[in-house]
Amino acid sequence: MTKKGKLKAFFGTEKESLKLIEKYEENIVFFNDLLENGRREDVEFVIPIKMYNYAFSLEKEGYYTKAFSVANEIERDLKRLRGLSEWYDMYSEGAMFLKGLCLGRLKKYRESNKYFKQLVEKKTTNDNFVNWYKSNKKNQIKKIFSFIFIPAVSLFVISVVLSIVNISTIKIPTIVERFLLAIWVLAWIVPYIWGRIIEKQKIKK
Repeated sequence: MTKKGKLKAFFGTEKESLKLIEKYEENIVFFNDLLENGRREDVEFVIPIKMYNYAFSLEKEGYYTKAFSVANEIERDLKRLRGLSEWYDMYSEGAMFLKGLCLGRLKKYRESNKYFKQLVEKKTTNDNFVNWYKSNKKNQIKKIFSFIFIPAVSLFVISVVLSIVNISTIKIPTIVERFLLAIWVLAWIVPYIWGRIIEKQKIKK
């Protein structure tokens, strides 16, 4: 059996993510040589292995930055298949999804949605794309309000503790306490309402 045949057999059966990563990296020079020669059949052989077995395994194991970098490589590799392969659109979609996924895991929600917005506009009925897109939008507002919520809660708790222990030398005005309480409540309510609105949002092409 040729080396390509052995690798196809290995990656064609279910394996643990770490084993897939290890096997790909053991043979990375071989895979890169196949991509470099640019033959359609060789590129079509490498791309699904590089993406589904290697890059998605990196993401699964928490190597989000590295997986994102590999997704960029895959997009460059795919240029060799444009107009030549029936699998081009599917692989392009997979690479875009992977980039959005990695950025979402890294809590870069706005950047992530640059990719998911394109995906959901193409396939508005794909629940996976839609759920990630909406989740990113909700997380964006949560991230913003977390910068308000945490300090407001901390200051409000301190003010309550001071009033309980009755330290006369340190007194926070009642109006300040009420203001902090109002911010605390708003910082919880606004993301909740925003999330409900996003859930009901219809995605249009």
